[in-house]
Amino acid sequence: MHKDGRTSPSAQFKKQHLSLSNIKKTETIKNDYLLKPYIPDYPELVEFQVKKVSHVTGEHGVLGIFANSGFKQPSNLENNKHYFLWWNLSVTSHDIFSAEDRFLTSLFPGRSAAQICNGSPILQHFTNSEAFLEESSYGNFRFTFSLKELLWHYGNQFCGPDRPVLHIYDTALYKKEIQYTVVVHPPNVHLYDDYPRLPNDGVGDSVCWYNNGAMWWRCQSPSDDYNSVLEVNRFDGIVSVSPLDSVYYVWDHVSVAFHMEPGWVLHVDRDRLFKRVTACEVSHHHLLRFPDVPLSLCKAKSILADLKTRYG
Repeated sequence: MHKDGRTSPSAQFKKQHLSLSNIKKTETIKNDYLLKPYIPDYPELVEFQVKKVSHVTGEHGVLGIFANSGFKQPSNLENNKHYFLWWNLSVTSHDIFSAEDRFLTSLFPGRSAAQICNGSPILQHFTNSEAFLEESSYGNFRFTFSLKELLWHYGNQFCGPDRPVLHIYDTALYKKEIQYTVVVHPPNVHLYDDYPRLPNDGVGDSVCWYNNGAMWWRCQSPSDDYNSVLEVNRFDGIVSVSPLDSVYYVWDHVSVAFHMEPGWVLHVDRDRLFKRVTACEVSHHHLLRFPDVPLSLCKAKSILADLKTRYG
């Protein structure tokens, strides 16, 4: 189960990252959104090179993070078992622009992206799932780090002279969401020895891989609400977008789960925490745990200002 309070996934595939097409071939899957007979054409298997990850939390979470000068298991969930510290890819506008350029030029090698789409952006019509939005289901407070920096903090504190190890953990299917999880752990933790190592390239049908400080993500479905259709004119080498009535579908994203033992705190000094935290809106269908509730953006900014006064 993810960090939020939602129910367990309807299907879980341990030790593998299954592509959307392979999930559909699984006979036991019963998902009305996934198995719709018609989905409009959209940019498939776009490769995003993402260097940042984010951890979003509510008011109680942000207060605890600054009190502890780092990230740990919430006190109401503490037990004597290991747990995961969850982060999601933080896709920037530059990441989207670069991914679009790679996608378009892969369709028509030898032509520039501007020639292919006549200078009109394509992906902005399709990247509207929560994986790309500023708002979040998990709270009003977003901590954003480069994945490389976060791995350094984790390795420096929990891995001794060695580096953290990244493994493929699972594919989890929810009602309208596919979550691909990568687990990060110290080399001396052997719980994941029989899980495949995360690849460092996109050979084959890999959904994601880590290379040179960035997580590469071969996105299966960038939207949960398709109101545009992708039109590819292979004769003229042109791509365009046309509007249509909304079609709801599943969307996918990549989560990075850091293995944490009871009592562990992933320490980050408060000055750096203040540089890495921003306030954000909470999405309408939120997944906050009690007693946290959605706050206005103004209230969230006020809380950060109070924390800055207290600890700054």
